[in-house]
Amino acid sequence: MAIQKIMADSTVSVTEMRKHPADFFTDQPIAVLSNNQPMGYMVGRELFEAMVDTLRQQQPQETFTARFQANSDQLNGAIAASAKFLSSAKEDDLGNFVE
Repeated sequence: MAIQKIMADSTVSVTEMRKHPADFFTDQPIAVLSNNQPMGYMVGRELFEAMVDTLRQQQPQETFTARFQANSDQLNGAIAASAKFLSSAKEDDLGNFVE
């Protein structure tokens, strides 16, 4: 079994996250685990925006391609759609994370 590095102080299972996904959009990253393996990370809007700003500052403008700048209505719609999907998804629907 390979050891996976978890780059967050907090973790949550996919099952637990499905119950209340909005609770895990915080100012600190939260590792999302499936079968005790990290599948991804949840971050809040402010942290995500800070990470994008940091990337913009570190890369020349012509090579930076992240252009996700949704307004609050788009973000709320994405959160609602994600919550709906996660609350009804089965383990097979979520796939496997491969690093």
